[in-house]
Amino acid sequence: RAAIAALSDQDFVARSRDHNAKTRARFIEAMEALGNYGLSVVPSEANFVLVLFDGALTAEVALNGIAEAGYAVRHLPGQGLPNALRITIGNIEQMDQVAECLRQMCEKAE
Repeated sequence: RAAIAALSDQDFVARSRDHNAKTRARFIEAMEALGNYGLSVVPSEANFVLVLFDGALTAEVALNGIAEAGYAVRHLPGQGLPNALRITIGNIEQMDQVAECLRQMCEKAE
């Protein structure tokens, strides 16, 4: 019932889609700013961002650092992506904090 009610509320669906797109774009911009550290993003329209780690900071170290900051993301070695984290879009504050955490870890890993 709840799912049907949620899907019936098209204003909510539109607001959620808009929030996701704007927040994802903001987070992707923050990740692109870390490109010199070997981070990159796989293009997507999903409710998550797939971040690849090809520099001194590994996905596993980033996973642990993000967890220490209080956030849960998915490490994907079982899907053949040991250098990737799947980061679900949260609110702007959460995404800014995850981005800042990654920036700090990149700088320390240099």
